[in-house]
Amino acid sequence: MEPRERCKTCDTKHLNTLFERVKNAAYEIIERKGRTYYAIGLGLTRIVESILRNENAILTVSSLLQNYDGVNDMCLSVPSIVNREGIRSVLKLPLDNRELAKFRRSASILRKIADSLKI
Repeated sequence: MEPRERCKTCDTKHLNTLFERVKNAAYEIIERKGRTYYAIGLGLTRIVESILRNENAILTVSSLLQNYDGVNDMCLSVPSIVNREGIRSVLKLPLDNRELAKFRRSASILRKIADSLKI
């Protein structure tokens, strides 16, 4: 079964709407509150709660990826199970070919930027 068959609401229009909302979220927060550090604080609080409470929560956090859909030696934010050990495991989402190509392209762009920093 293809990933698209499992998620009937994941049509292109719906996914594009979600993409735009996520992409523009910081701008909306700045427009309403004048700053974004509240969201950063809330995100950090949620991660710390998961660790202290040993919750095994699924959170999107950055970690060093090895052979994650063809991406190696890169720190990227992906869904992970977080508990008192930190990141217990990294989850792989079922991506179709188009999504996988976009993910790898993003990783490639970030790799070039990181390599250009020479640190």
